[in-house]
Amino acid sequence: MEGKTSYEQIKRIIGGTQEDKEAASRKLQTVFEERSGKLAEYEIEKSPEDLEILNKTESIVDRIVSQYGGDPKPLPLDHIYVLKPGSVLAVTEGKLAGGVHRPLGLKIGVERGKSRSLFASTVAHELFHLKSYKSARVGKSGEDVRLYRSGISMIDRKDPNEEKGEEKEYFAMLEEAIVAECTKKFLDEISRDSEFREEAEAVRKFRNWAVAYYRRAGMPEEKAKEFERELKYIAEPQDKVEMVLAFSDEEEKREAYAAGIFSALYEKGEVETIERYRERKKLYELLDKLVVNSGGKFKNRDEVFNEFAKANFSGNYLPLARVVEGILGKGSFRALAEEFSQEPEEEHETSEETNP
Repeated sequence: MEGKTSYEQIKRIIGGTQEDKEAASRKLQTVFEERSGKLAEYEIEKSPEDLEILNKTESIVDRIVSQYGGDPKPLPLDHIYVLKPGSVLAVTEGKLAGGVHRPLGLKIGVERGKSRSLFASTVAHELFHLKSYKSARVGKSGEDVRLYRSGISMIDRKDPNEEKGEEKEYFAMLEEAIVAECTKKFLDEISRDSEFREEAEAVRKFRNWAVAYYRRAGMPEEKAKEFERELKYIAEPQDKVEMVLAFSDEEEKREAYAAGIFSALYEKGEVETIERYRERKKLYELLDKLVVNSGGKFKNRDEVFNEFAKANFSGNYLPLARVVEGILGKGSFRALAEEFSQEPEEEHETSEETNP
C-alpha cells in the first residue's frame, strides 16, 4: 500500500516534442504528490479497521489485475481519501455517488458508511479504475497534460488548441463494464473472508426470502434470477434478518415480511445493486454473441471476458482486436469502439484540474 512516490501507473506520454514530454512527466509527478483540496475537505481519519480493509482490498484487487496481465503498482495510503457520507455528490456536483477516482493524480475518494463490505467494494471499484492501463498525452504544452487511455477506453485526440471536454471516449462503456465485472469477482472473494462473511450471509439470507416471495407471487423466473444476481446490499442486513426471524416461525410469512421490508428499503434508497447494470448487460450480449459465433473456440462468457479484461489492464488492444475480427469480421473492432463510446458529460481530467 505504501509504494514509491511516483506516478508509475501511467505507462506512457504521447504527443508533443521530447521537451514537452519531459515537462509533462514533471507535471504528472507534481499532481501525483499534491493533495486534493476538494477531497481533503470531506476527509475523515482512517480508523484501524479502515486500514485493515484498505490493505486487504488492494491485495485482492492487485491479484485480479495481475491475473489479467496488468502491472498494478502500490497506491500510497494518502492517495485514498476516506470521506463522510454524501461527500462524493458534493465533490462531483451531483454527477457521482459513493466513490470517485482521479486518473491522472492517481487518487480515490470513497465514502465510509456502516457497511464493511460496501466500503470495500467501492474502494475496489475505484482501484480497478486506477489500476487499469493508463497513458497521458500532451495538450497545448508540456504543462497541459491530458488523459489519453484509461483501461480499454481511449479519448479521441482533438486539436489541442480546441476547448477540452469535446472529445469522444471510445470503449468508455466497455471499460466501465469490465471494472464492474471485476468488482463482482472481488465481492465473491471477499464475502468468504471471516471479517465479511456475516454481513454477506445476512444479505444473502434476506435476498432469498424476498425472491422466494416474488416467485410465489408470479415473478418471471428470468427476473427472479436477475434479482438474485444484482442485489448487493441492504441497510443493516443482520438486523433485518433478526426482524424477519422474530416475525414468524412460518417460512412463507417470513418471505412476505422480508419482501415488504425490501420495498420500504428500496423506497428510502437503502438498497444497493451491482453497479453499471446497463453497461454490463451490453457487455454480456456482446460476449454471448462472440461465444455463439466462435465455432467452438470459446465455450462460455468467462473465456471471452478474459480477453477483454487483459486488454483493459495490459493496455494491449491487438490480441483482442484479432479475436473480435476473427469472429465478427474485418472492421468489427472499430465498430465496437463506436458502439461502446460515450460523449463526455463533463470535461476529461487534465493536469490543471486534477487536484482542485
